[in-house]
Amino acid sequence: MSTDNETPVHDFLPELPPPPVNVPPEVKPPFMASDRKSDEGKRNQPLGMKILFIALISLGLLIPDLFMMSLISDREHAQNTTVAEISSSWSGEQLISGPIITIPYDSISPDDTGGKVRLLPESLNFDADVKSQALHRGIYESVVYNTDIRLSGDISLSPLESLGIPMSAYRFKDATVTVGIGDLKGVEDISALELAGHKIEMEGGRNLQVYSFSNIDEMEWNDDYVYVTDNSAVSQGSGCMEAQTGVIKNDSVKYPYSLTMKLRGSRVLGVTPIGRHNDIVISGDCKSPSFKGMFLPSDREVADGDFKATWTLNSINRDYPQAFVGNRASSITASAAVVDMLVPVDRYQKTDRAIKYAIIVVLLTFIAVLFAEIMMHHPIHIFQYLLVGLALILFYSLLLSLAEHISFGLSYLIASVMTIGMIYLYMKGVLGSGKVALAIGVLLLIIYVFIYILLCLETFALLTGSIGLFIALAAIMYATLKLRIENR
Repeated sequence: MSTDNETPVHDFLPELPPPPVNVPPEVKPPFMASDRKSDEGKRNQPLGMKILFIALISLGLLIPDLFMMSLISDREHAQNTTVAEISSSWSGEQLISGPIITIPYDSISPDDTGGKVRLLPESLNFDADVKSQALHRGIYESVVYNTDIRLSGDISLSPLESLGIPMSAYRFKDATVTVGIGDLKGVEDISALELAGHKIEMEGGRNLQVYSFSNIDEMEWNDDYVYVTDNSAVSQGSGCMEAQTGVIKNDSVKYPYSLTMKLRGSRVLGVTPIGRHNDIVISGDCKSPSFKGMFLPSDREVADGDFKATWTLNSINRDYPQAFVGNRASSITASAAVVDMLVPVDRYQKTDRAIKYAIIVVLLTFIAVLFAEIMMHHPIHIFQYLLVGLALILFYSLLLSLAEHISFGLSYLIASVMTIGMIYLYMKGVLGSGKVALAIGVLLLIIYVFIYILLCLETFALLTGSIGLFIALAAIMYATLKLRIENR
């Protein structure tokens, strides 16, 4: 039984926590496509900016690339100038043309005041034995030669009949004979011209109406294959040996002739086929002769540092007759058969061709470095890309400077090893991975080997290069496709 002052039992019990309220879980809205694009945009924005900066750096590297092209051009010009100086000190290019007979004639009508007829030989036999040697000035080299030359054949007056000038109008006693020589400075010895059993002593002179000679490299032909020149293009060394004949008379006999000479010259030796029938033989000890002029040899032999070239030509092969009035000196010069003994110095040409591939090398290397950056999740500063690009441009400076002292192939090998080694060590330090750096180095090795193959090719260089670039682009496209799959 309870009393009134008795305390309830529940006052002594602790308070219980309120019962939990059942709140439904928060439902997140579905993932929208626009949100995915926004996230991808935020993630890809730094990569897009990196690609933009890489493209700008690649374009900026064209500036030192142009400087290198200018340097190559300057060095090649210096070489050509030095070779020309050596040649002028020794003797210039030699082109033999003759003998040419000049016969004056008197007036044959009121409208004709007279003139001169040029008569060319009936036959020409030319034989030259060349002994070449190399002269050096600093790092440059020029080929010069000594040669023994023999001219022989016969002269006939029968071509004069085609001109319509009476034989009585010719002043045979005033006839002169001319033998053109490219550079009289190179004449070491010359015999008297034997003409019809008479010895005729000739003297040096200059007669551009009979003989004019431009350097072979300056010769030009128009669309009709006519030789184009003017007096400014004629070498100042053009000269000839001339003399009064005093032998030729108005008869039908043939006048045999012969002449020997010892000449010095540089690079080029040529002869004009002025005979109705021409047998030309030039032989020597040059390792790499080049045959130029209007006619290529009928037969040639090049072996063991010696060569022999033979031309068999007739008057129908050229565009001037055996006898003519006026001046055909330029046409005669243009018909020359020529041997060029230029030393094949291709270091500047090959370096210039190599540097034209520079932008491709830079872009492929940058793409490889960018892939390495993405795979390694190691950001590479844009300045480090610039340093790699400058190393690739420096390759061409190394190549040029080395090629001026050693062979081009060895220079290319040394410059490639130095450049690839430097980039490999640098990328190894930047990425902290020797394997990835080695992969970049192997890629560079493949690129440089491929470019060297292109430099050695001539006929198939464009085709090979196009196929190689197609394969490289296909590989890059495939790599970017795999990279996209991995990022999903």
